[in-house]
Amino acid sequence: MKKFILLLIVPVYINIANAQSEFDFNGMLVGFTTYSPEAEELNLWSGARYIPELKFEHKFDSLNSLSAFVSANLYGSVQYVNGTPIWEGTVAPYRGWVRYEYGNSEVRVGLQKIDFGSSTLLRPMQWFNQIDPRDPLGLTNGVYAALGRYYFKNNTNIWLWSLYGNEERRGYDALQTVKDIPEFGGRLQLPTPKGEIAFSYHHREAVLDTRWDVNNPLYIETPENRIGIDGKWDVIVGFWFEGTYTKTKENIGILTNQTLFDVGADYTLPIGSGLNVVAEHMFTWYGEEFDHAEYKGNTTALSINYPLSFFDNISLMIYRDWANDGNGFYGTYNHDFSIWTGYVMVYYNPTVASSAPTVTNDLNQFTPGFGVRLMAVLNH
Repeated sequence: MKKFILLLIVPVYINIANAQSEFDFNGMLVGFTTYSPEAEELNLWSGARYIPELKFEHKFDSLNSLSAFVSANLYGSVQYVNGTPIWEGTVAPYRGWVRYEYGNSEVRVGLQKIDFGSSTLLRPMQWFNQIDPRDPLGLTNGVYAALGRYYFKNNTNIWLWSLYGNEERRGYDALQTVKDIPEFGGRLQLPTPKGEIAFSYHHREAVLDTRWDVNNPLYIETPENRIGIDGKWDVIVGFWFEGTYTKTKENIGILTNQTLFDVGADYTLPIGSGLNVVAEHMFTWYGEEFDHAEYKGNTTALSINYPLSFFDNISLMIYRDWANDGNGFYGTYNHDFSIWTGYVMVYYNPTVASSAPTVTNDLNQFTPGFGVRLMAVLNH
């Protein structure tokens, strides 16, 4: 409690002593209960997550500033497996970076979220995050990286990055990353009439590890190069595309050549307060040879959002993996109270994980099959 009070008092004294320095302490508290009647063992799951955020910023002058951001993931839950409670808890870093800004440029180093691309639901260019389109909070694990960006006056911008110490799969990654070998890449984003277009590149050392499979034990490290292109325009309706091509140096079978291409559009219909509709379709091609796809996939997603009032909102997302018969839906109603927001969610996820076409992460409590989830979110 003393430390908490100190965090509230210290910024006041610092602001008095130096008007150019500022501390901000914020946080998000989430409580949830998920009921899954179709789950074989896990029917009831309750828990809470607290993400405190501490930010410091110092402005040297009108062009120069230095800032730092630290955030943690404090999580605890109880799962009832065949009626027996199983407790789980974790304390882990969520973000932790330092940023220097000069004019139209910035450099950010540390545990951070890197996010870009034009798509909103099925996102081939989720190269460095795991944002689940069904999650209203948009929670995702970060990556350890150094990111530099420069913004020109005509809205052209250049990104350069280097990552180190990351091994988990991100987005639609088919392979893990070798943790102790740096990754690097960049992005060029250009303005166009009514929109923008961008080109991206990333290099890493990937690893295929199937040593756990007694029938096919393999361990192959291979350089991997990935290119991406995306664009977005707003002409009567908003429409976009997003595509990536990934090539491994070593032959690792069907995953040697990976191509993902997504197209989408959105429009707000003049119904009541405005009914927003977003539709996307993603094509997937995997193959040992570039010009011969041994696996072809098609995924469609549709999102509908309607504000009932200033404080109430309903939304629905429907998706289908046509190749694997993976169907799912996610509906939510939320109401903003004076200091917190309540959510009622009803969903169905494919019972086979490989048939789920959306990106998932370990920060969400979605279960296979039918489920109902109640959630309360308090921001301070």
